[in-house]
Amino acid sequence: MADTEVGGKLIKAGEKVVMWYVSGNRDESVIDNADAFIIDRERPRHHLSFGFGIHRCVGNRLAELQLRIVWEEVLKRFPRIDVVGEPRRVHSSFVKGYETLPVIIPARA
Repeated sequence: MADTEVGGKLIKAGEKVVMWYVSGNRDESVIDNADAFIIDRERPRHHLSFGFGIHRCVGNRLAELQLRIVWEEVLKRFPRIDVVGEPRRVHSSFVKGYETLPVIIPARA
């Protein structure tokens, strides 16, 4: 409707703006070395996936518990899972996920 500035960038009236959810946890001004997998990262739970502060998702702990149980049970039965091909990602501005990830589960000896 009118020229405005967002994050130091001028957006002119009539220009389109898009919000990319997938970039939320890649903001280098908030998260150091955001694209690296750092297992002992400081404040690992401070990310946008489940929100934080007063807007924290109440299902966060349930989702973490479900994932933990799933992987504990899978790895009891199949202690080794080998990735055998390139992953294919979902093409979405909302979800950053995988469409396929080819794996082989070797037979137990």
